[in-house]
Amino acid sequence: MTLRASTGPTASPPPPLPASEGGRSGIGPLSAEMLIVCLDPEDAVETLGSFLRANNIVFDAVPASPDAIVGRITTVMQLLSPQPLALPSELEECSAALCTELQNMHRLKLVLTLGISAHIAVLGACGIPLSRLDFRPGEITHLPDGLLLADGCHFPTRPIPADMLTQRRSALTELSPKIRAALRPVA
Repeated sequence: MTLRASTGPTASPPPPLPASEGGRSGIGPLSAEMLIVCLDPEDAVETLGSFLRANNIVFDAVPASPDAIVGRITTVMQLLSPQPLALPSELEECSAALCTELQNMHRLKLVLTLGISAHIAVLGACGIPLSRLDFRPGEITHLPDGLLLADGCHFPTRPIPADMLTQRRSALTELSPKIRAALRPVA
C-alpha cells in the first residue's frame, strides 16, 4: 500500500529543524533512511542516546562513516488538547501532516514508532486501516509498499516504575539488531 496521495552518533544532536507545515518539527534531514516517530523529538534524543549510539544512527545529511544510518526523529503530535489521550480527530490531523513528511523522505526504508499513538499516526499516514496491523512492540513488519515498520514502546518523561522502564529498554535493545539487519543486511 502506498502513502496517501503518494506520487510515486553524534556526541550532541543538532538543533531541531525549523517547524514545517502544520507546526511539525524534527531532528535530522528529510534524506534520512530511518524515521523515528515519537511524542517529543528532543526528549527522544536524550532518552534514546545509547540506542542511537549502539546503532550508529546519526542526524547528519552526509554521515562520517559508510556504516552510519542517517536518521530523523519527528513528532507524531502537533499541538494537542491538554487531555491525557489524543482525540481521534487530532490523530487524523497528525497522520495527514506525517503523510506529507513521509512523502518528502525519498530514501526512507524504516519507520520506528515509539508508542501506540505513533503507530496509529503512521498507519493513518500510509492509508492502512487500524484493523489490519496491531501494535507489536519489538517486531518489524513489512508494509505492502515495502516500507518497514518497527514498533517500540514510548518512554514517558514522567516517572514510571523501574521495572516497566527496564522492560521497555529491554524490548528496544532486542529490536536494535533487527533494525540494523534490516537497514544493513550482511551480504
